[in-house]
Amino acid sequence: MKKKGAVYNLINLAVLLASAVLFVYGYVLSGMLPSLMDAEVIPVVILTVVIVHTLKVCRLYLALYGSDMDRSVCMKLYCKVTPVSVVLPWKLGEFFRMYCFGTELGSILKGVVIILLDRFFDTMALVTMILLLWMIGGGVLPALVYGFLIFLALVLLIYFAFPGMYGVWKDYLLSSRATEHKLSLLKLLDAAYRIYSEIRTVLHGRGSLLYILSMLAWGAEIGSLYLMHGPEETPGDIVSRYLSAALGIGTSQELQRFVVITILLLIFAYAVLKVVEAAAGKRSKK
Repeated sequence: MKKKGAVYNLINLAVLLASAVLFVYGYVLSGMLPSLMDAEVIPVVILTVVIVHTLKVCRLYLALYGSDMDRSVCMKLYCKVTPVSVVLPWKLGEFFRMYCFGTELGSILKGVVIILLDRFFDTMALVTMILLLWMIGGGVLPALVYGFLIFLALVLLIYFAFPGMYGVWKDYLLSSRATEHKLSLLKLLDAAYRIYSEIRTVLHGRGSLLYILSMLAWGAEIGSLYLMHGPEETPGDIVSRYLSAALGIGTSQELQRFVVITILLLIFAYAVLKVVEAAAGKRSKK
């Protein structure tokens, strides 16, 4: 693994401080935090957060299988970057996740591929769950679902068509007269193939398991919403409001509560992991 230096630590400090400020401003100083701490539903939310993030960290570690990242390192990184990803707006936290995992793996490209695949399977499982609930309970599908379906279809089409397109275009560029423009296209094509190779390596023999873990995680999260609301609302209505709020459209007290408990529990888990690591280091020196 690549040795982390001062720049890495400085970026981590800046991002974590910014996230802490946003959390305090958005949930503590605004007075929102007390209203979210409903004693009747908090135990359900805590259990859901534990189940969901246990499944998600397993999914991430499975995607990393074959790399030299230790399981404890993966867990610490997950506990550090996930609160950032749920606090920062417009999914900016995903770039921080890519940077941290890429630095730990010694390749930013690998970090980008791992997190993009993590997001892809998460989105695909979410769309699947919404479609299943729609077929069971009826109602109107949120417009966002159609956008997700188009996105997923395009990504899958590009992935399966890329090897053939790569071969055709590379043969064409190599057989034609060399120019500066064509050499640039060849470099771009080779860069795209490196990304494809990284994705194929991660998916080989693991794609189905990554999808199943994603389905289980969303099943637990959506199931908890239904448990907390009971039969007075259809699952489609609850999920629609929850998903819309996650994308910045409207608000959802359920999502806010899930985010707060997620942040607090993962910070606690990170602190515990650091203490265990420090204790293990002291024992090894004796």
